[in-house]
Amino acid sequence: MLLVGVTGSIGMGKSTVAQMFKEHGYGVYNADDTVHYIYEKDEEVIAKVEAKFPGSTKDGAVDRIALRDILNKDPKKFRDLEQIVHPVTRNYQIMYINKLIEEGKTGCVLDIPLLFETGGEKYVDVSVVVTASEETQQSRVVSERKVPLEIFNAIKGQQMPDREKLKKADYIISTDSEIEKTKSEVKEVAAKIKLINPKAWNTFFNK
Repeated sequence: MLLVGVTGSIGMGKSTVAQMFKEHGYGVYNADDTVHYIYEKDEEVIAKVEAKFPGSTKDGAVDRIALRDILNKDPKKFRDLEQIVHPVTRNYQIMYINKLIEEGKTGCVLDIPLLFETGGEKYVDVSVVVTASEETQQSRVVSERKVPLEIFNAIKGQQMPDREKLKKADYIISTDSEIEKTKSEVKEVAAKIKLINPKAWNTFFNK
């Protein structure tokens, strides 16, 4: 099972590109969707988050806004949160990939915002960075999504600069042009990475 890490900073179009790989036989695992689910449904995780970050839950679920405010005041606590959440998301990820193997999929695209920031590139066979100009990025987040500029800048500050991600990438896909151009780039990358001999799944997960 070929594992493809697709990443990119906020507003770059990462998740849109990840979904495009479905046309080429890939399943897509979205880390953010999994975190949303466990923040709402996983009672053990919710209890641990509240114990570590008092006031971060509401009505039996993690209040993402309250948690974000706590973390913005003390960014060093991100490591504490990661230690709670990462093992659980990893289990969901393994279950999902096993399902794809049963279905005979070509591979699994792991849609992970902080792939490089967390050292996650070690656990995939190939990394793809989705990029766009700073103007496009800010327009998508601030103008289209209506995220306040200061929040956008705070989120960017927690992420590795785009130029550093591009240096680490095995492949780069741009979302600056029309969507058909991006689809063409995805098709080209999908054809190239099919030739890779998968190792990450058996090395790190299938034990």
